[in-house]
Amino acid sequence: MRKTYKQALFALLLLLAVFSVCSGIAENPAWDCPECERKGNTGNYCGACGHPAPWPESDANASPETDFEYKIEDGNAIITKYTGPGGDVVIPKTIDGFNVTIIGEKAFSFCNSLTSVTIPDNVTSIGEFAFDGCSSLTSVTIPNSVTSIGVAAFYKCSKLTSVTIPNNVTSIGEYAFDGCSSLTSVTIPNSVISIGVQAFNNCSSLTSVTIPDSVTSIGEYAFDGCSSLTSVTIPNSVISIGVQAFSGCSSLTSVTIPNSVKSIGEYAFSRCSSLTSVTIPDSVTSIGSCAFYGCSSLTSVTIPDSVTSIEYGAFYGCSSLTSVTIPNSVTSIGDSAFSYCSSLTSVTIPDSVTTIGDGAFYACSRLTSVTIPNSVTFIGENAFSICSKNLVIQVSEGSYALDYCKKNDLKYKIQ
Repeated sequence: MRKTYKQALFALLLLLAVFSVCSGIAENPAWDCPECERKGNTGNYCGACGHPAPWPESDANASPETDFEYKIEDGNAIITKYTGPGGDVVIPKTIDGFNVTIIGEKAFSFCNSLTSVTIPDNVTSIGEFAFDGCSSLTSVTIPNSVTSIGVAAFYKCSKLTSVTIPNNVTSIGEYAFDGCSSLTSVTIPNSVISIGVQAFNNCSSLTSVTIPDSVTSIGEYAFDGCSSLTSVTIPNSVISIGVQAFSGCSSLTSVTIPNSVKSIGEYAFSRCSSLTSVTIPDSVTSIGSCAFYGCSSLTSVTIPDSVTSIEYGAFYGCSSLTSVTIPNSVTSIGDSAFSYCSSLTSVTIPDSVTTIGDGAFYACSRLTSVTIPNSVTFIGENAFSICSKNLVIQVSEGSYALDYCKKNDLKYKIQ
């Protein structure tokens, strides 16, 4: 009796084992080995070389596939809309057997319940406005597989505190992190070549940023309104600093512009009210209009001899500026270039200058001495209005400057 029971139990176990194996084979289709090209493998390993089967990795922690709408292109899944409850979302590697490679345009847009998102490592692109307006999103994990971050991808994710941009991304799209007001740190890898327009605009909690030496251009408004930014490292690879690139960075105290930079855009450092010093290299040929407008803590500046014109309002409102060196290369001083520089006491204009614009030194209330050479053939209206009552302008006999002083009741002294 006991022998019969043992035989029956053994038979049952054997039957279960065979059923399990057969079930396993049935679940997975036959596959061709990518290593040795053996065809028709049915197990988890190649029967010839032992290469593992190409079954998708487990998505055990992933959010349900039913939380996502998608479309198929070139055999891959593109997520078009998230319909789930939010919270901590882990995007699955596959949906219905298709690899997820793209997070599509506006896929998570205005998902206010989303708190964190993990993107799988087969995703290569994050589309435009993908996470736009996700106001509760605090963290995002972007894998190294991602090569492209689209326009406004994380626009106004106001609770996002930090982000690491992966090593394969070459450009940070326009408005990518614009309005991420809680963002305190960002890591930009050496793969990035350009930082787009308004990429980090109004990231008001960002305290420091290191721009890698792969970057050649900093876009317009890139860090505009980053009012907590105290330091920035601009590498030697950067050629141009865009319009208002660092405007309103009111905590920035110093900046060194590398000798690779050729142009400083309009309003580039305007309203940087804590900026006390700036180094402008000989490589710079143009300083844009209002480039240092309202830099009220800036005490001195040396303009390199590669610059040919000081544009409109370039140093307007630099109320702590006590000295400025204008080189022999400059031919024109623009309208309002040094208006309201109320601490400026003296200035020597080199004999390369031919034009001094309207209001160029308007309201420089402590300005007592100016030297104007014979080369100057035009001085605009109110160029020296509301300056110190002790202002004396040094001029030459028979010069245009002498006639200007006489016409405008300005004190002068013939050299």
